[in-house]
Amino acid sequence: MRESWRRIRAVAGNTFLEAVRQKVFAVLLIFALVLLGGANYFAEFSFQEQFKFLKDLGYATISLTGLLVGLLGAAQLIPAEIERRTILTALCRPLRRWEFVAGKYLGLVSLLGVMLGIMGAVLWGVLRWKEAQLIGMEGGEAGVVQAIQAESRDPRLWQAFALIAAKLFVVCGIAVFFSTLATSTTFVVAMTLMVYLIGHLQSVAREQWLESGEKAAWLIQLFLAAVALLVPDFNLYSLIDEIVAGNVVPWRATLEVLAYSGVYVGVLLAAAAWLFEGRDL
Repeated sequence: MRESWRRIRAVAGNTFLEAVRQKVFAVLLIFALVLLGGANYFAEFSFQEQFKFLKDLGYATISLTGLLVGLLGAAQLIPAEIERRTILTALCRPLRRWEFVAGKYLGLVSLLGVMLGIMGAVLWGVLRWKEAQLIGMEGGEAGVVQAIQAESRDPRLWQAFALIAAKLFVVCGIAVFFSTLATSTTFVVAMTLMVYLIGHLQSVAREQWLESGEKAAWLIQLFLAAVALLVPDFNLYSLIDEIVAGNVVPWRATLEVLAYSGVYVGVLLAAAAWLFEGRDL
């Protein structure tokens, strides 16, 4: 296991470095940082509304940028290696295929984690900047200062950030799964987006499946069952909206979603490795 972990880390490190050299990710990060930094100039309401606007825009920017990074990164992982034939050189070494898949996923997740960390730090800085501005405008009145600080330093934002990261890691797992089957980056992106969109309707499919009983045709029941059981339920991450809106979300609910994400990613990677083992390169 120690040797396997060493090889996985080597693949992950190489994947991370290759991704960092690609200009598209730098462009996405710069665009996100400009949007996050400039958000401060678009909020001209009461201080509660200003902070809500900044949080909404900030988390939407982080989610969208992370989604694009996950899609583009995973789509180019294995298909690009196969197209360049460099995968044959890598697998000629004492490197198992499942180690290759795990390393690719960890490398992509490492890149995504670094970018999320940078964007999260910039969002935190924007919130503190807005806090200083508003406190200066209000003249330092104690009650108002405490209310402003409660908005800008809300610890529940860590919950939202953790849920965003978990959601994006699941998307990366889906993209890596499809990349082990396809030779086209377009196919990987299209299939991942399709699963992503269906995942937001997964709860509807589950309810229809449970309520249909014998009323629906067996083919429809089979389809609804497949969607309900195989597609991740992205509605679980709607807790992010609840947190940003200022509602209290128990940490237990957040941890349950994080555990669900971890189990789903584990199953995805196991399935991807199993399918990649039988693939003719």
